[in-house]
Amino acid sequence: MIFGYIDYVITGDSFTKFYRRIMSDKLPVSKMCEKNGRLTLRMPAEHCKALERLCDELGLEYTATKRHGSFVLAKRFFGRGGLVIGTAAVMLSCFYLSNVVVRFDILSDDENIRKGVMSVLKEEGIETGTYIPSIDLIVTERALKQKVEGISWAGITRKGDTLIIDVIETEGDTKRESNRYPSNLVACENGVIEKVEVYDGQLKIPVGSGVTKGDIVVGGEIITSKSSWIDGKENVETKTSYARSKGKILGTFERTVTFTQPFEDKAEKTTGKKDTKRFFTVFDADIPLFFSKPEGYWKNEQRYSPLSLFGLEMPFGITTCELEEYKFSQDTMTEQQALDAVHEKAYLYEENFLSDYEIKDRQVEDNVTENGVTATVTYTLYGELCREVEFFIKK
Repeated sequence: MIFGYIDYVITGDSFTKFYRRIMSDKLPVSKMCEKNGRLTLRMPAEHCKALERLCDELGLEYTATKRHGSFVLAKRFFGRGGLVIGTAAVMLSCFYLSNVVVRFDILSDDENIRKGVMSVLKEEGIETGTYIPSIDLIVTERALKQKVEGISWAGITRKGDTLIIDVIETEGDTKRESNRYPSNLVACENGVIEKVEVYDGQLKIPVGSGVTKGDIVVGGEIITSKSSWIDGKENVETKTSYARSKGKILGTFERTVTFTQPFEDKAEKTTGKKDTKRFFTVFDADIPLFFSKPEGYWKNEQRYSPLSLFGLEMPFGITTCELEEYKFSQDTMTEQQALDAVHEKAYLYEENFLSDYEIKDRQVEDNVTENGVTATVTYTLYGELCREVEFFIKK
């Protein structure tokens, strides 16, 4: 957490209720260990008051043993402004000057490729004087592979103030051999095949047939036979080849899903209270520019604004945290409210997980229990029946 952590030692006769409340209150505990009647754990600073209130409520004794993170760093530096500013200025200047591009080393003897690489780097905003940590190497490598004619691969590494661009040049029209294994199209549902489009591989089960999950519908092992007659006897020759099975196997199948909604449910609600906290961010360290840390539960949206010097982006800036307080409340639902909620869960499931299928039919069975409601939905779906599964060639 950006506000730091605090280690606690908790003592008491039993921690059973404490464990249950930690889970139900969703407190973000880490490094929790119980030994000889002592419980040690680590808690983010913004949740410490909630932990201490819980210990008081359950009659447990607690002691804060150690603090970690940004508040420890802040206590060391607050009150020593001149020292902080001077040290930071020297460190930042040295760091910055050692992290700007001074030269490029392109590992290719082809002048056209070298010019193409430099042209693309310029388009991506990478020139002499560019701050190296601000360069997205993955995006730049992708741009080089797409835009520089004559290369099939590009990689960028850094050595001090030098960017090394390594490339693999395209070798004419030679096709690269594939090291991928052959594969089958295997049924992943129990259903009936209604449409088949096979681009590669050998069809094993025809249209109109039923399949069981795990059946090989299109095989990557292709067996062909050729017969000939010699001296009145048939001679059959078989040949086996292998391929990656490709195609679309469409069909109809059923899927049953059960959704639940308890009458007693914990809800997360905002209180309307908002706050803003700012940090001076230097490299990976966040130094708080405030003295009182927030207590309770807060949603946190961060934005980072780097500082500039003579038009160049520096490796430090201000991180602004927009906080919005929320609390957990226990809600009691009526039977109709629970039914509406469980049906909403089914709708969200359909939107997120069944968008690639056509829903031909939908049968819902509601069941009310003492603790809540369940909705069992049986879907009749039309769509892909198979997935690709690689296999090893038996020798």
